[in-house]
Amino acid sequence: LDLIVLPVAEAFAPDLVIAAAGFDAAAGDPLGGMELTPGGYAAMTRRLMSLAGGKLVLALEGGYNTEVTSKCFAACVAAMLDNQPQPRASGVPRGLRLRK
Repeated sequence: LDLIVLPVAEAFAPDLVIAAAGFDAAAGDPLGGMELTPGGYAAMTRRLMSLAGGKLVLALEGGYNTEVTSKCFAACVAAMLDNQPQPRASGVPRGLRLRK
């Protein structure tokens, strides 16, 4: 996100960002095989809010564990309601756990 998506999006300078909010990569999802936490999704949401003056639409579209999906989406909505965009950072975003 920080190395490719945000620099390209910033150069494009969108008026609105629409993101497919799928939670297949969440820890506990039976299909994704990844370990992204609700905090990791919130961090990505805050980064996306740095585009288009914070005008961001999240379209819920995936995740196969309803409990995990609801927690992740709630974290994203909380990040949007907090309205504090997070600038790009170096390293691994807080909330992102790399699988061993």
